[in-house]
Amino acid sequence: MSINWSNLFLVAATSLGAALLVVALFSVGVRLLTNARQAEAKAKKGDDASARVEAISRTLSYIAFSLCGSALLYGIYLIVPAFHLTK
Repeated sequence: MSINWSNLFLVAATSLGAALLVVALFSVGVRLLTNARQAEAKAKKGDDASARVEAISRTLSYIAFSLCGSALLYGIYLIVPAFHLTK
């Protein structure tokens, strides 16, 4: 039995990169959602600039969370062999 070390390092680097990407997307989503909630108070007082900041931050945070969830679902798809059955 021999180990193909280059493929092992490739898989390790890919999984580390994917994990960092998911964590970064989630962190960005949380930060943008926090920004939106902080701008919400000013937007309720009638500040148009804060209303735009709130809308943009909230939309971008939902996009980041969606990308994070999509990466999670894709990882589950890759792991579960029942999804790969062919006829």
